[in-house]
Amino acid sequence: CIRDSDCPTPVSTVYEVFKDNRGGVRWLGWFVTRVEPTSDPECGVGATREVTFLWGLGKLKERFIGWEEDRLWSFTAVGFRPKVFTAFVERVHFEAVDEKNCRIIYRMGADFAPLYRPFAPLVLRFLNRAIVPTLEGARDIAVAGGR
Repeated sequence: CIRDSDCPTPVSTVYEVFKDNRGGVRWLGWFVTRVEPTSDPECGVGATREVTFLWGLGKLKERFIGWEEDRLWSFTAVGFRPKVFTAFVERVHFEAVDEKNCRIIYRMGADFAPLYRPFAPLVLRFLNRAIVPTLEGARDIAVAGGR
């Protein structure tokens, strides 16, 4: 999945939205029902969190592998339930357009478990569509918080 989104706030404002693990339920999408940090510290390379989908029907355990304040936010999945993926990584790069605007550059890659490979095109289509309102939600929260 590849998506870019323009954001009418400074990079630092939108990055704060991404850093707020528990607040992720406000913008990650209707299917995300809980985001819980599972490490101390909660942020930075090596930090972990658990994302719950559909009130417990699915869980994704994540470990941050890239963290550069106001620039990069990236994680890899270290556990899945159900085991749809054998590998999953998301990378979000934040780029200043000027002092008041930025661009969010989103990339995602996944390998599917053998049982789910026939459904890969359908799942990828869903994820490609779902990331648009997700990025818009993060942008909207950043804009509201930046005022």
